[in-house]
Amino acid sequence: MKKRFDLAVIGGGAAGLACAVSAAESGCKSIAVIDRMNRIGKKLPVTGNGRCNLSSRNISEDFYHGSFNVKPVLEEYPDLRPFFEGLGMYTFCDSAGRIYPLSNTASSVLDALRLGAEKSGRVGIFTEARCTSIAESENGFIIKAGEHEIHCGAAVLACGGCAAAVHGSDGSGFSLAEGLGISVSKPYPALCSLLADGTKTLEGVRSKCGASLFVDGQLEKRERGEVQFTKSGLSGICIFNLSAALPDGEKNAVVSLDLLPDHTLHDVYEMLLSVRRNRSGNLPEEMFSGIFNRKIALFLLKKAGISPSVRTDAPDYTDLKRLAALTKDLKFKITGRADFSGAQVTAGGIAGSEIDESLMSRKIKGLFFAGEIIDVWGDCGGYNLHFAFASGIKAGKAAAKLLSEKEKSHDKNQRNHHADKL
Repeated sequence: MKKRFDLAVIGGGAAGLACAVSAAESGCKSIAVIDRMNRIGKKLPVTGNGRCNLSSRNISEDFYHGSFNVKPVLEEYPDLRPFFEGLGMYTFCDSAGRIYPLSNTASSVLDALRLGAEKSGRVGIFTEARCTSIAESENGFIIKAGEHEIHCGAAVLACGGCAAAVHGSDGSGFSLAEGLGISVSKPYPALCSLLADGTKTLEGVRSKCGASLFVDGQLEKRERGEVQFTKSGLSGICIFNLSAALPDGEKNAVVSLDLLPDHTLHDVYEMLLSVRRNRSGNLPEEMFSGIFNRKIALFLLKKAGISPSVRTDAPDYTDLKRLAALTKDLKFKITGRADFSGAQVTAGGIAGSEIDESLMSRKIKGLFFAGEIIDVWGDCGGYNLHFAFASGIKAGKAAAKLLSEKEKSHDKNQRNHHADKL
């Protein structure tokens, strides 16, 4: 079934819906939003544990990674609140600077975008329409999606990456881009758990730590927060943020945990000396129950070569120094990362060199990109959704401007042609 639209947006997630609303607000007359799922925005209601951390008070390029230069997008849209307030949705900011919908419900964000698209009267939604091809045409592009053949003057690829395919983004957008000759940096999971040796006995433990990622002996990133130990490795928000800085395929990586980040090495040693005096005669595993989780205490004792179940008046001073050092620098060799099913976002994607500051392809005029399909990803804390919305808004506005210029040029040519005939 052939249909004609001014603009086609492939992908009905955060970036795609923001793009459609922005294009409509910027004067684009007809916009198609094409999504392979049975309803649009399927991923939004499950973000942020159902609360949708949609942005941050502290937006900066320092929180982003990848080959795309995010600075122009962030400078133009450092604050998303006016955009959402214009759609009838208000927000609040928590003590950590994270921005949420005032309703504290992720579905409010989707409702705002959906209702905004409907209110414009310019947006057509196509669900259960997997896009199988996009090709250049004389007047723009021809897109085949399910039973539909959509002809458009401009197109936006906003179909996400590979993370959480169950909610819609399965990496198919990369194939569409490559089919047009667009370079794609190899996608890999980011903001995910890290696989590590030696964590099995600590499974289920949560500990507030300082966490540092070293690659080839060089510090790549330092974080602080709750670390969750799993059977196969390390998890938690601070570990997710470290994973964002871990190069793909890197083998020589180590995470160092500081189990008592509010205390110096000397403080820890003095603490252990005091415990040794106060609990002399207790089993070593009992001596440190006032400082560490029992599983961590046993792990540290064994790592330090101290038998946890042999009653003694010591550990001696050398043992305590070794134990204190381990407490401040507990190393785990990283053997990999969780797969895309356990990742929040995708690293890699459309190479930054392929995209100009308006988010249009440098090779193909009228082809734009927005959101996770681009080779850029942020830390936890609302940075990825902020970029998705901001890039969608910017791409929609730029596409509408391009289409308007094309229409004016066409009208001018028509008038000149008519004048020549006269």
